Amino acid sequence: MFNLNLRNKCLIGLFLAIGVITPSLAGECDSKKLEPVFNLMAQRTMLMKGVAAYKFTQKQQIYDATTELKVLNNVRKIATTNKLDASDLMVFAQIQMDQAKQIQQYWLTYWDAHTEDQPDPGITPGIDSLRQQIDAIDAKLYTQLIANLPNLQICSQAEMRKQMNTAYAGIHGIPSAPDYNALVVSALSNIAPIGQQ
Repeated sequence: MFNLNLRNKCLIGLFLAIGVITPSLAGECDSKKLEPVFNLMAQRTMLMKGVAAYKFTQKQQIYDATTELKVLNNVRKIATTNKLDASDLMVFAQIQMDQAKQIQQYWLTYWDAHTEDQPDPGITPGIDSLRQQIDAIDAKLYTQLIANLPNLQICSQAEMRKQMNTAYAGIHGIPSAPDYNALVVSALSNIAPIGQQ
């Protein structure tokens, strides 16, 4: 009788251990797979200095309501096509656009104070060229986001912030109070399929 109880306890312990270990193995963060996501986001963000240069030389406002609505409508279509919660994906896109405006403002303020560093209108890229580059990066970025959705939901925000900070090293103008990188990461971690939240 004693051996039977001991054997049953061992089996129960084994099943409990398997039940605890298996989900954690299946749910481990593979942060290496997130590198393309953050690298594409950084590439997009680096283009904002060029956008700021164009707006500076053309004396245009930073905020462009028409373009922002176009971006949000496109993101909503991407979400619908991929059965993602559209609001979550649009929040991510909006925070990215808000961050882009902060970076543009940083450069406009810098160039106002440092006239010797102001962009040359003769060699500043046109806005159409910059938007084509941004659109191309966005297409790749949303493909990567969708492919990496499980990792975005499993990885901790601290791990994602670490990766984002590495990818964004050297990019100027991102506010730290509030921490826009933390806002972007929070929005990323909330992206989910419809009905999963």
